[in-house]
Amino acid sequence: MRWLRMAWLGFAMSICIVTQAAETYRLEEPVDDTRIFGVGTRIDITGKTQPSPKIDPLPLVASAALSYRERRLLGPGTETELFRSVREYEQTHADIEVGGQKSTSQLAASLKLLVAQGRADGVELYSLGGPLTSNELDLIRSPADSLALMALLPSKPVSVGDKWTAPTWAFQMLTALDAVVKGELTFTLTSVEKQVARIKLEGTLEGAALSAVSQITVNGFYEYDLTQKCISQCDFTQVEKRGFGPVSPAFEFTARVRLLRRPAPTPGKLADQKLIDSAINEPKPVARYLRFESPWNIGFEYPRYWHLWKIQEKAAIFRLIDDGNFVAQCDLAPIAPAKPGEHLSEADFQRDIRQAMGERLRTIGTGEVIPTTDRRYVLKIAATGVDGERPLTWIFYLIADPSGRQATLSVTVDTGLVEALANRDREFLTSLRFGPAPIAPR
Repeated sequence: MRWLRMAWLGFAMSICIVTQAAETYRLEEPVDDTRIFGVGTRIDITGKTQPSPKIDPLPLVASAALSYRERRLLGPGTETELFRSVREYEQTHADIEVGGQKSTSQLAASLKLLVAQGRADGVELYSLGGPLTSNELDLIRSPADSLALMALLPSKPVSVGDKWTAPTWAFQMLTALDAVVKGELTFTLTSVEKQVARIKLEGTLEGAALSAVSQITVNGFYEYDLTQKCISQCDFTQVEKRGFGPVSPAFEFTARVRLLRRPAPTPGKLADQKLIDSAINEPKPVARYLRFESPWNIGFEYPRYWHLWKIQEKAAIFRLIDDGNFVAQCDLAPIAPAKPGEHLSEADFQRDIRQAMGERLRTIGTGEVIPTTDRRYVLKIAATGVDGERPLTWIFYLIADPSGRQATLSVTVDTGLVEALANRDREFLTSLRFGPAPIAPR
């Protein structure tokens, strides 16, 4: 019977081995977790960017340091919209060098209370203190955002060695792509030591961002503290190659993100229930607008589907991207001031339009005065024409302040897309304002 006893012993040992291997861990952060976390993020970027095909690629080096307190909020929907939080930023600093030109960026103190909301094209951030500029938004947006990391936790208990994949929407939110063609993000629970679970991640993604083709590779790890029941740190690398787009240059870069996250020792301003209530409520659309301040002291707020493309010596150019498609371009330009209370006449404005359009012009309409409530004069003139064989429609606005300061807005759209443009050519007008005239250098 010796063989029977040995068989029984072997069977008993196998049970022990299976029991050990089957130990599972639930890695989750409940949506109703109201704890306040302190988050610190370091981002280092190296690569190159090419503003246009006619310009050689320029070296790109950037580093940023962000720190904030964060409290999870109930999101308004499912998938990406399930993830929402309110943040109090403390440190917001970035150093950027492109082609030898250096710049720094920081967020104003009045804008440091923000709401973060998960979206399919990344984590949306808007300030409770007022609209951000596009540069301020770029400063605080980061790959591997702490809110996006929560979407990477497994949906069921896992054991060491287990693998799983992230939903496509979670991968999109993590890397801020508008659309996905194909890709997969996989995870492996590699170890659990001293109540800390380490999860390896790696994946590739092909898609588009702002109508530009993009290829992304990611790898790294994040850790989950089983005692505190939260993601505690992440070391994440994103390599991206993006082609030319209607609102962005081509570039190749490697971004390394190192993030630490702990329950905050003090709640800061996030202890204010009125603040929490205001962050929970869906804001009016204008709260999500961006702010533009020009070198000519002309500013306005505008929806985020308009993108600041470039600023030239005497013009700022915006482009409208709708559902991944380029729809229209808007050019803002200051013009010579008139006497206080006066403005450029309609006849002179029509003359200037004819001169600017030249042989492209086919028809030009009569002027329409747009009523205002603040004594500004706004004149609209529409025109049609061609650029080569491409039928185009132009919508011109003359805006004059009672002080005599003036500017023009010209919106260019393919004639077949006028209906898609709808009334969005007027979205700059409502809030456009003239500051003091800039002082010319002596």
